[in-house]
Amino acid sequence: MSLLKPTSRPRLATLLTLGVSAVVLCTVLSALLLVDHFANNYAQKEAEQRLQQLSWQMRDQIDLVMQKSVGDVQLLSQLSQIRDAQDPSEIRRILDSLQNNFTDYAWIGLASPDGKVLASSKGLLEGQDVSQRPWFQQGKKALYAGDYHPALLLQKLLPYSADPWRFVDVAIPVRRADGSLRGVLGVHLSWNWARKLAQTILAPADQQYNVDIMIVRDDGTVLLGPKGMEEKKIKSSSLTQSRSGKTGTVEETFEDGKLYLTGYALTGQARNYPALQWSILVRQPKDIAMAALHNLEKEILLFCGLLGLILALVAALLARRASASLIRLSTAIEQRSLKRGGTAVTTSIPIVNAYHEAHLLSVTLADMVEKEERHLADMESANQSLETTVAERTHEIKQKASELELALQQQRNVQSRLQAITDNLPCIITFMDLEERYVFVNAFITSEFGVRPEQLIGKTLREVVGEEFYKPMAGYVKNVLAGQRASFEGTGELNKRTYYYQSVYVPAVNDRDEVEGFYAISFDIADRKRVEMMMNEFVSMVSHELRTPLTSINGALRLVAAGVAGEIPDKAKELTTVAMRNADRLLHLINDILDLEKIASGKMEFDFKVSALQPLIQDAISGNMSYSDQYGVSMRAIGDNAELYVNVDRDRYAQVLANLLSNAIKFSHKGGEVVVSVEKTADKVKVIVTDYGSGIPSHFHSKIFQKFSQVDSSNTRKKGGTGLGLNICKTIIEKMGGSIGFESTIDVGSKFFFELPLVPAPVANDNN
Repeated sequence: MSLLKPTSRPRLATLLTLGVSAVVLCTVLSALLLVDHFANNYAQKEAEQRLQQLSWQMRDQIDLVMQKSVGDVQLLSQLSQIRDAQDPSEIRRILDSLQNNFTDYAWIGLASPDGKVLASSKGLLEGQDVSQRPWFQQGKKALYAGDYHPALLLQKLLPYSADPWRFVDVAIPVRRADGSLRGVLGVHLSWNWARKLAQTILAPADQQYNVDIMIVRDDGTVLLGPKGMEEKKIKSSSLTQSRSGKTGTVEETFEDGKLYLTGYALTGQARNYPALQWSILVRQPKDIAMAALHNLEKEILLFCGLLGLILALVAALLARRASASLIRLSTAIEQRSLKRGGTAVTTSIPIVNAYHEAHLLSVTLADMVEKEERHLADMESANQSLETTVAERTHEIKQKASELELALQQQRNVQSRLQAITDNLPCIITFMDLEERYVFVNAFITSEFGVRPEQLIGKTLREVVGEEFYKPMAGYVKNVLAGQRASFEGTGELNKRTYYYQSVYVPAVNDRDEVEGFYAISFDIADRKRVEMMMNEFVSMVSHELRTPLTSINGALRLVAAGVAGEIPDKAKELTTVAMRNADRLLHLINDILDLEKIASGKMEFDFKVSALQPLIQDAISGNMSYSDQYGVSMRAIGDNAELYVNVDRDRYAQVLANLLSNAIKFSHKGGEVVVSVEKTADKVKVIVTDYGSGIPSHFHSKIFQKFSQVDSSNTRKKGGTGLGLNICKTIIEKMGGSIGFESTIDVGSKFFFELPLVPAPVANDNN
């Protein structure tokens, strides 16, 4: 028997430990670099977006103040108390009232055509000659807005201010009723309003992190900014970009040598009144803007170091455990190779059951040892052949072990990459089985809900989110487990916090087309919801502001058309009619937008009353008769509806039916007919509006009740409208406990119908 001699070759356990540890180290480093790259980009984009939004806010607030100032002087110039008043004290009283309501008006005055101040707020500068002032000279010609400037004479009369008095002028000519020039009305708007705007927009947190707001004139002069920079000229990339009308964020170095992130915007764009174009620059030192990222990088580095150490220790333990079987075998073989006093030490070969290759090797070696003991003489003669056989077997074992290790490593690499990808996506990704139990959860769940993925594994969706949060999802879960893909948005209370989310459920199907569970992807859409709420509030505000002057315009046009202001030429009557028609159309659009905002905010109110159906239909037909005459279309109602009653808000019901009738008339052919019919079931009544016009294309059927949806949405479409009416009708009918639908065929016509619950006729009170 040949004896094994000690060698310096490394052990299998050592090689496995070193190899696995190296792979773990490379994986952790790769993940660290990937996370750092994406985190850096994300943090800078977040900082840039915040600075850009601050520049927008400052721009919009400045435009609003300038618009208010222009509107105030226009309103004052139209007041008869200003235009025709002879007593300066009466004018002064009105000017003082305006100044008290808006204290940033430092001075308001009316100057005569020769430049003498007739009356002013608090009597300042009365009798002074202002004929050489730019605001007087320009305001004498037309509505004028003057740029930032000092006023030495007025400054001496105003109270002491820590900041120097600076003003923006707005002026307008004032004409008497006969068209003659009464004088020039001027307003000095104190620059303090811009300082207060900047302080209001900059929250304490932004001030703490060195965020500066600067207002810069087109010549580069800083009108508002950090101490030491005001009324000095600067040059920067952000200033150049903003002067071109663009908006965005740049990375640039200012004169102090620091690197800043700067958001920029330009005021006074797309305005129908004189406006001043100032560049709004909002800057923050880049090192401060990225400070949170640097702290995060340190934490990630520490975490990855600890993780790498733990994984290396685990890898070492696994490597030693994996090689333990071979060590047992090698130890037994080494012991059998020893000789003590010329006699070989006989040690049995252990049978190893750890894994197939080791088991096969141990069984083979045991069999070989048994044969060796029985046939020692034969083995001596066949020693060369045996060594060759052992070498071949050993080579096969090594090859199989290498293939196994490679396969395991590839599997670990794939799993690591997939885990890293899912953990770094900004959404919650989960997989649930048929019992709705979590099988996989990515790491984003921790940042969103403060729980670790392993805490959810094995729990059901209902257990994790609670009964109330689960209710809206139940139907979608049922559909996805039936093999249907589901996509939806929802809102719910969880951990005393309101969540706005968008979810996509995708069924997981095996090779036999059987659903084994489903994948769920959820996104946080709270920011989008906040933007939608802000947009709705803005639309509501603008619509309210437009409706009041539009109503006045409409009323004035009707009075003119009726001859209240005297007889007008026929050509003027035609123009007045066109103006009234378009004013009515614009007022209808504003009312639709306001209804849409009420629906979105849940503020639409209903006054339900039991009403007979037939008068409601007849009133709607009568109300649209003049509209149908314009299009040359006739209307009629069919069926006996005298005994049918519904519980509805009469005004809202009339709004729905009028909308359906006007649509039917608008899309009917000239000389056509619109028919209103009624069908009664056991407990419901169905009102149908039928036209025989062009019909609706089939590809548009799914969008017909969506907001702003129109079959022809081009600028050259033949039919007017905004696409809001049917969406509002659908909401009103559903609020009244009904449903709405339609049927349409191209070149045949359309039927729009709605169903409402029938109610008993009201019982009349008999007091006799």
